Amino acid sequence: MQKMEKIICPCGREFEAELWNAVNVAENPNLKELAIAGELNVVCCPECGTIFYAEHFLLYQDNDNEILAFVYPKEFEKEAGHWHKKMEADFKHAMSALETDKQLKYKPLLIFGLDLLVELIRNDEDENDEVSILNYVHKEIGVRLIQLHPSLTRELQLVKILPYVPAAGAPLREQVLAGLKKLIDYNPNLTRYAENLELIKANKHWALDASAIKKMK
Repeated sequence: MQKMEKIICPCGREFEAELWNAVNVAENPNLKELAIAGELNVVCCPECGTIFYAEHFLLYQDNDNEILAFVYPKEFEKEAGHWHKKMEADFKHAMSALETDKQLKYKPLLIFGLDLLVELIRNDEDENDEVSILNYVHKEIGVRLIQLHPSLTRELQLVKILPYVPAAGAPLREQVLAGLKKLIDYNPNLTRYAENLELIKANKHWALDASAIKKMK
């Protein structure tokens, strides 16, 4: 959805531009590419020629990566508590209007500033690149896969698909460590997976909650 909005340039000039206020990348994948390029809701002042993000509310949805982001202007962060309550109320109201099987099973994200949304999307895409490599080589290197819920892996600082080596009676931590070691030996340049390897090695009590696991294959 697009809408004409009034914008004030840092130089003081007020003008109007058409901005996206709701984006669903499943319906329009091109908008995701626009966001990754840092060009979503970017405007140019007709007075001074300054190019900048037009800070207006944006609802950004990417179901594949379990992202529903309520993006407010950066200056709204000083009232973060108020906007968090509004986001939760709006989300609850929207979900109550849907049939149960169509309701989202993950929580919305509150973001202040389009630049932070762009950073989130780029990080997800970098991770997806590494996941693609794992999906391609996992049979060759002899590991199996644990698919996690993306919305939960952000909090856990984990990649959304982890390799593991099945071993009867062994804790899942040891199976995942074995899978990560095999993957990093195969390709040491997979930085996200290398970080996960160090994260899990450093925590002897590391475990995966069943609610985080989407599928094991």
